[in-house]
Amino acid sequence: MLRERFHFQSIRTKLFVTYSTLIIGIVALLSVAFYAYAANMLTDRASENLFRSASYASNQLDAEFGFMDSTAVKMIFSKKIKELFFTELDPNDQDVIFQNQRQLNEMVYSIMGPSALGWQVNLFDMNGRFYGTGSYSKSGFFPADKMKGLAWAQETIELGGGKHFSLPHEDDWEPGGRKVVSLSRLFMLDLGSSQQGIIEIQMNYDKLARLIAPVTVDPSGGRTPGTRIYILNERGQFVYPSDPGDASVSAQAYWSAASKMTGPYGSLDCRDPERSRSDVCGYSRSDTTGWTVIVAQSRAELLEPVFAFRNTMLAGVVGLLLLTLLVSFFAAKGLTNPIKVMHASIRALSIENLQPTSVRETNKGLNELELLDISFRRMCVRLKDSIEEALASRSNEMQARMAALQAQINPHFLYNTITNISVMAEERGQDDIVLVCKNLSRMFRYILSGSSERATLGDEFDYAENYLSLMQIRYASLLEYTIDVDEALREVHVPKLIVQPIIENCIKHGIHVQPPWHIRLTGRRHGNRWTIEIRDNGTGFAEGNLDVLRLRPNGFGGGEEWGQGQGKEQGPGQGQGRSDGAGIGMGLANIAERLRLLYGGQAVFELSNPPEGGACVVIGGAIASVGAWTSDQKEMTGA
Repeated sequence: MLRERFHFQSIRTKLFVTYSTLIIGIVALLSVAFYAYAANMLTDRASENLFRSASYASNQLDAEFGFMDSTAVKMIFSKKIKELFFTELDPNDQDVIFQNQRQLNEMVYSIMGPSALGWQVNLFDMNGRFYGTGSYSKSGFFPADKMKGLAWAQETIELGGGKHFSLPHEDDWEPGGRKVVSLSRLFMLDLGSSQQGIIEIQMNYDKLARLIAPVTVDPSGGRTPGTRIYILNERGQFVYPSDPGDASVSAQAYWSAASKMTGPYGSLDCRDPERSRSDVCGYSRSDTTGWTVIVAQSRAELLEPVFAFRNTMLAGVVGLLLLTLLVSFFAAKGLTNPIKVMHASIRALSIENLQPTSVRETNKGLNELELLDISFRRMCVRLKDSIEEALASRSNEMQARMAALQAQINPHFLYNTITNISVMAEERGQDDIVLVCKNLSRMFRYILSGSSERATLGDEFDYAENYLSLMQIRYASLLEYTIDVDEALREVHVPKLIVQPIIENCIKHGIHVQPPWHIRLTGRRHGNRWTIEIRDNGTGFAEGNLDVLRLRPNGFGGGEEWGQGQGKEQGPGQGQGRSDGAGIGMGLANIAERLRLLYGGQAVFELSNPPEGGACVVIGGAIASVGAWTSDQKEMTGA
């Protein structure tokens, strides 16, 4: 029994093994891909954070030392400072020295600004003259051979006027062990003068440390574990920390790797030879100081969140796979039992007999496949009914087509009758009747023609003119009309019957004023757009209906045509005109909707009451878009 249950050839075993393998493969593939993506993303983000930290520290230093350098340059080019400093002073005349120092203080502070900025500004020449102000104030003389013992001073002289940044060192002018970093430049009384000196601006080393301290602080305010920052000059000498201790070998290796990079900033993989481990470094090389800021972190510490994420994801994936295997086993077991029942139902099905009889419904609990079999049998019954209904519907359709073919005879009978009337009137010399029959025949042929789903504006204008000719015969001199249309518009394709219904409403509602009643049709082309303006001299639209149009630009409610008054059968000139209309009519709404469906946002449909009186309707659209109709648009426009 167990062998049959777990035999590989059984459907249950095949379903379980196949779907389990497929699901395990998909889950494993997605898990590996997602882990690789997340690990790369977190690694790149961490590397970018190190690079940003290095750039931040470098920018902070550049801003501070750039300001120091610009201050030094201003002092070098200050003629007053040079005159005061290079003035020969008697070392024993303290009053003169004091006055000279006071004036130098005023000039120096006027350049530095109201705040001393925590700097110490020192001026000294080759003869032992010294002046200092800032953190402390001092003026006097020092032994002439002292400058020879200051390495950074000799390097400044060798630069011949270029800026020099010293390594961290103790203040050479004030005892007490205060550690500073100096910016120094060579200056002289005049160009080519033998009187030369050095300007030194000192910054406390503690301030330098405070500038870069935020780099090692995480968003919560604590110190980022494992993050190390180093600053080295172009010679690979340490600026920060001033005494790297055991980290000097690692920092030198980082600096050597960063020096080989062509870009001024970026991130790279570094090797820590001291700890024999792989680190990630971000570096930024300053153009102002020439220093390289390096922020390093152990790759293991950097990827610690990635490893935690990996372990969590693996645990979740294993649990998901176990659950998937369990579900697959019970799903396979539940699917196999009703398959034979379904097989019997399908074999019993035939074209002659759509009612399967091999299976009967039971009162026991049913699973999905058993319910599917019941639904299948019911579907067969419905399919049989549907076939019978389709046959009946096809028969009715054929009858309707025959009726439609017969109905086509009626327009020909109408055309022939109008032609006979025209011939009879022509034989009796009734030219007006002949003209009426001719125009009426053209109108009927245009309206009833189904050979084209659209028309040209030329056809629309001709149809409108035929209609106006008939109306002028009816009203004689009481009705006047003019048609002014660009010839370029006649070949433009538009939906059929968009002009004549508007003119018909002009006559229907515009005759409630004293005659003559004038209707003017104007058609113009504006680039790739066309517009048609239709005006009359009636009473115009009711203001309430114009407000409805502004509020509902894409559709109109029911009501009387155009929202105009009907005159209440009082005859020409006696009615209320358009001032008492109740709504926007369906005829106008039909034209507006067809234009909107065809041209979209480029459709033009405007109603207005011109200042000179009457009503004005403007319709239009884009010429280029007409050829791009779809069958659905053609049907919706009613063309």
